[in-house]
Formats: sequence, structure tokens, C-alpha cells
Amino acid sequence: MFYLTLILGPIVGAVIGGFTNRVAIRMLFRPYTAKYIGKVHIPLTPGIIPKEKENIAKAIGSIISDNLLSSQVLSATLLSDEMVEKLSASIDTLQARLLSNQECLRDSLLRYMSPDELDRLSSQLQGDITQAVYAKLADKALGEKVAALAIDQVMQHLSEGFLGSIKAGIFDLLRNSIQSRLADIINEMMHNNAEQMVADLLRTETDRLLAMPVRDLCQGKEELFDQLRTVLLKAYRMLVENSLPRMLGTLDIQRIVEERINDMDMAETEQIITTIMDKELKALIWFGALLGFLLGFVTNILFGAMMGFQLGVF
Repeated sequence: MFYLTLILGPIVGAVIGGFTNRVAIRMLFRPYTAKYIGKVHIPLTPGIIPKEKENIAKAIGSIISDNLLSSQVLSATLLSDEMVEKLSASIDTLQARLLSNQECLRDSLLRYMSPDELDRLSSQLQGDITQAVYAKLADKALGEKVAALAIDQVMQHLSEGFLGSIKAGIFDLLRNSIQSRLADIINEMMHNNAEQMVADLLRTETDRLLAMPVRDLCQGKEELFDQLRTVLLKAYRMLVENSLPRMLGTLDIQRIVEERINDMDMAETEQIITTIMDKELKALIWFGALLGFLLGFVTNILFGAMMGFQLGVF
């Protein structure tokens, strides 16, 4: 009987300690809303976290915005040597993939877009380039320049030898009228035919490029890849340094975090927290049981000592 009494106290203390810690953890979240008896508010309702949800949201939003996702922290991370090396390595990996890709350019592009989208993009690019080139070719100044160059070539050819000098002299007298007429012919030809000529040429070249293996297109372009790496790394650094603060200011991370937390259902919040901290919360319950067990054991010892003094044992 004595031994049963000796062990019963620690067991009861362990049960009470574990139970009270479990109830305390549950009271962090529940009840989710305030409870009333009539018009009298029941104390400790709602739970601590639901009651302080808005303040917690503000605190978390401020911490994340000012310390975790601030422009200084993100800039230091994104511009670190490790991150820049990863970006450079990614470019090297892309280069290696392109140089080993035996697919034609069309098949490679069809991985990222539909045939209709590729055709529309190709037609749009051809049309834009055709119009840009045609605008230059249809310029009257071009006909005049080409006519002048042609006349100069004819003059050099005619001026060879004694008779050539005479021919060149005669031709020079007619130079202005011939050059003007030739310029009109060239301009008229360009106006009537240049657009279609450029369009046919671009269509042919586009079809040829789309049919070429990606590997062949990239072969011998190592210097171009080096330039691309330099440009991309520079653009990346400028984007982080100049645009990141504006982007974060526009996003207003603190407000987004606050709204997201406030919009979360308390049952969902409880599930997330208890899932993340499952081991820690269970350890807390077991710690309460252990503490209750030890307190029960110490209480038995103290109670036994007091009884011993009263009975004159000690």
C-alpha cells in the first residue's frame, strides 16, 4: 500500500501536467470566436491567437517586409557571388544544350508554342522587316546614289586609253541627264518590285533557318555566347540594383502578408501551425507530464518527511 501511494502521486502529477499543457496549447487557438452566456462574455474566449490575429499579422508582415524581404536583403542575396556564378553556369548549360541539340529550329520552337503561333510570329517578323527594308529601298535618295555610283563606274571604264578619254568626255557632257533618268528608272523599279523581292527573300531565308539544326546555327558562335553572358549578367545586375526597390515598393509586401494572414481561416491556421510544430508541441506535452511526475515524486518525499517528523521518526 505504501509503494502504491508512493507511485500514485507522480503518476497523477504526470497526467495532470500533460493534460494541462495540452489544454493550454489548445487554448492558443480555441475557441475561434468569443463566447457569451447571455450578454456576459466568457473569459479567455476567443483563444489567444484568434484574439490577437490582427496584431500578429501586422507584426509578421513588418518582420518579413523589413528584415526578410527588404530590398537590401534581397539585393545582397541576388547579387552575391554564389548567385552570379549560378546564373553564369546556367548560361553555360544553355550553350552546351544548344550545341548538342540536333533538332531543327522549328521543332525546338514548337516545344514552347503551337504551330499557329509560330507561323503568326514568323509572318509578323517577316512583315515588319520587309516594311523596314522597303522603306529604305523606296527612298528616292537611294536611286540617286545608285545612279551616281553606276555613272562613276561607267566613266572609269570608258576613260581607259586615248579613245576612252574622248568617250568619257562625251559621256560626261550627258552625265546629268543620264544619271537623272537612271535614278528615275531605279526608283520606279524599287517602288514596284522591292517589297515583293524582300518578302520573297525573307520567306526563303526564314524557311531555311527554321529547317536548320539548332546545333549548326550555334556552331562557331562561342564569342557570341561570351558577349551574351556579359550582357545578361550586366542586365541582371542593373535590374536588381535599379528595379528591385521599385518592384518591392509596388508590391507592398507588408500589406500582402497582413491581408493573407487575416484572410486565413483559424482552423486552417491551427492546422498549419500544429503541422509545422507537431514534434515541438508533443515534446511540450511530454515535458509537462515529466514535470508533473517529478513534482508528484518530490511532493511524496516532502509529505513523507513531514509525516516522519510528526511521528518522531526523524
